[in-house]
Amino acid sequence: MKKKLALMFVVVLTAAITLAACGSKAVEPKEAADIAVNTIIFNKDTDKFEDTFGEDAKNLEKEIKTGFKKGFTTSLNITDGSIDDEVDKLYDTFAKRVKDVTKYTTKVTNDDKDKPTVEISVNGLDMTGVQAEMTTALQAKVKADPTIEKDAKKAATAMLEVYQETISKAKVSEKAVKVKMNLESNKDQWKIKDAEAFAQNLYLAFFTGTVQ
Repeated sequence: MKKKLALMFVVVLTAAITLAACGSKAVEPKEAADIAVNTIIFNKDTDKFEDTFGEDAKNLEKEIKTGFKKGFTTSLNITDGSIDDEVDKLYDTFAKRVKDVTKYTTKVTNDDKDKPTVEISVNGLDMTGVQAEMTTALQAKVKADPTIEKDAKKAATAMLEVYQETISKAKVSEKAVKVKMNLESNKDQWKIKDAEAFAQNLYLAFFTGTVQ
């Protein structure tokens, strides 16, 4: 079950996260990376994001949350809307915990004028540290009600309950993971190369302490 939980996280988060970012006055690459992370992960610097990348970030969090819900419910094969509210609450729990305990640093590793690279070191949520707790809690629920294993909706509800309980107290990972941000000059702004893959890795780094 532990492996299944870990795999589901990767599948769900990868399916849920999308971003179309394209290259403000071209700020320094390190500042551009800070603006991107602060906007995408912490919902800050949204005005700076638009100036820097030419993209309106007002609806960014809403789009990401919607994608998260769609990916999660699809992966569980429950798309009738019956667990949408619980999945929304789970996303909010993830986002709040990420904002409360995670941290990051940025460093330019390639200072090419037109195509710089910034390395983002992320100490995300330590999901490895809570996997055992989640597995134990799920097993206890199944033991108390064996029908959970045979009922997809019951299983999803039980899983969401356990996630809510454990994610809300997840600790920050002591081990940082690296996410590369490749930028391309776009007149007086920046464009993020392979933006969708970058956003996926950024979210996995903060939400699960891992990268693909």
